[in-house]
Amino acid sequence: MTLQFESGPGPNGGPGPLFEDGVAVVVGAVVETQSGRAPSVACRLESIADLDVVGGDGDRRLAIVWCSSSAKGLERAMEQLVKGDEEILGIFPTFMGQDDGSGPAEARSEAMQKLIDEG
Repeated sequence: MTLQFESGPGPNGGPGPLFEDGVAVVVGAVVETQSGRAPSVACRLESIADLDVVGGDGDRRLAIVWCSSSAKGLERAMEQLVKGDEEILGIFPTFMGQDDGSGPAEARSEAMQKLIDEG
């Protein structure tokens, strides 16, 4: 997947990632920032599509959940964030989940549902 960008603000006022429709990958991660910079980084991260800041210590760590249709796309987006925002020291994934079709049908991606229906 080629990482696309939306016109809205992202880190440091730049564009934010825009992912394909149909969430299939969910990643939880810890974002390590420069000391005292977590609140300002959290504000910038909130502008990124499909990324939710779910907690933080108020100083240098944030907990995020990021959804995408591509694990590779998420990996690239995380790398771009670290390279493009001098206040972010690193992003450390703590869990990753993929749609395996075991949930309710309405929660499955269209592609997964099609495979199940054809099988």
